[in-house]
Amino acid sequence: MTKPQTGTRQSGLTTSEMVVYPMIVVVLIGVAFGFYHNSRIDDAVSAAVDLGLEQQAIIEEYFDTYGEMPQSEADINLSSFIPEDILTGMDYRAGELGVPAANKLRTGTLRALVDMTEFGARFEDIESGFLLIARAQDDGTIKWDCVADVVTVDALGSRYLPETCSGAEDDEDEGRDGEELEEE
Repeated sequence: MTKPQTGTRQSGLTTSEMVVYPMIVVVLIGVAFGFYHNSRIDDAVSAAVDLGLEQQAIIEEYFDTYGEMPQSEADINLSSFIPEDILTGMDYRAGELGVPAANKLRTGTLRALVDMTEFGARFEDIESGFLLIARAQDDGTIKWDCVADVVTVDALGSRYLPETCSGAEDDEDEGRDGEELEEE
């Protein structure tokens, strides 16, 4: 004969519950920290892009005055640039970085130099953040592209670029296949 079960309930946590609940809390804290960390990276890169975009006016003024792109950093007095936060400097080159056949009188590249060590070990070797590429148009205006630096070995990945640079991601993907980003 079987004994009828009595209505006793366990009032404490089982061993598995004591292990699982803290693990869930730890995972949720890890996910929240990841979102916070990525948000800090996004903010820092966006601020660096904004500082780089300020240099556009100097290059456009030079182009308006001389009818060609600056041929060196000295032409646009880039040494007077004051870096902030992760942006440690800007590098300028006539032509398009990674495209030897680019017309150096009608194209120029600003490369953002960054220091992202504050974001952890995986960012220690990152030296280049993004490229701002200026292309002179036939109507005398300059078209700017903000793209990931796929030429420099230790460059920030395109996934970290802010939305202001997202318009050129399709061109950048073509550049990874070895084709020119845009033919003139």
